[in-house]
Amino acid sequence: MAQKSPIHIVRLDAIHCPDPIFSSSLNHTLTSHLNTPPNDETIIKHLTTPKPANVAITTRIPITEKVLAACPDLKLVAAMAIGIDMIDLAACKKYGVQVCNVPAASNESVAEHAIALFFSLRRQVVRMHGLTVTGAIWPERMSLKDEWGELPGTCREEVVGVFGGGELGGRVANICKALNMKVQFSERKSVSASEVREGRVSFDECIKTSTAFFLTLPLSPETLNMISTEELTNMRSDALIVNVARGGIVNEEALVEALKSRKILGAATDVYVEEPAGLKNSPLVRAANEWSKDTSMSGRLVLSPHLAWWAKSSIQKLRTTVASNIEAWAGGEIKNEVL
Repeated sequence: MAQKSPIHIVRLDAIHCPDPIFSSSLNHTLTSHLNTPPNDETIIKHLTTPKPANVAITTRIPITEKVLAACPDLKLVAAMAIGIDMIDLAACKKYGVQVCNVPAASNESVAEHAIALFFSLRRQVVRMHGLTVTGAIWPERMSLKDEWGELPGTCREEVVGVFGGGELGGRVANICKALNMKVQFSERKSVSASEVREGRVSFDECIKTSTAFFLTLPLSPETLNMISTEELTNMRSDALIVNVARGGIVNEEALVEALKSRKILGAATDVYVEEPAGLKNSPLVRAANEWSKDTSMSGRLVLSPHLAWWAKSSIQKLRTTVASNIEAWAGGEIKNEVL
């Protein structure tokens, strides 16, 4: 839209990051809510009172069809993130609402966090920490090597399977290659073995041959529960899974069962089906909490609270890009358009 009068911008969840850095030339008003309970009624209230929003900024607060129907003045949803799975794109199209995001918002820090999670699993950092800080077990036994289990390999023996061939997957792959790991990019699950693209391996081959998996792909109807009981059963017994993509790509209940039955060696995640994740709503949190008291399971499931993105470079890019997206839209252009 070409701006004629002040646009009203509503920020729904400022708890994650400081507000965008707008140019002084943008004629606007801004209401910034630290957080918004993720129910339609409260979201609608925040977007309509004390005055209707023209632009909504969201990081994780859902924008549903009910919200859009109740907010006729809303014309742009600006995701302060790369992920847009919390926005009903079909409904946005129906109501003529444009959507933009921040491409590669935090890929640098997320890739590094993914590698940190990998090493926390492969080198049993969490478990060894727990055994060491008791202050008694190591002095009593003189060595804790027998607590390790099978003698671990090093990076040159890893076969890394990357699900997601975008910039984030590429960053993870480059770090792995620099550490002398073999890297293979998986083809989409729906693609037959005879139609695999150059530079990729079939989904089934990747599942069966990789020693470590990195998930760096968006959540979509195609990727929902992409890895579940069948895939976990077909993995190597020494396999590790690292998810820095979105909750729901790996079936959480199936993952807990695979770890319990030792079908795979370990898993780490920064993302969950329901967030914030806690004992009441997350099978992963419940399992990790229970296993923290069991030395045979401790450290085999490593969790972080969706903060892989948290870094100076990420914050700067989020603040400047969202501002640029909104300013371009106000001037009749659209940047980083999703819809």
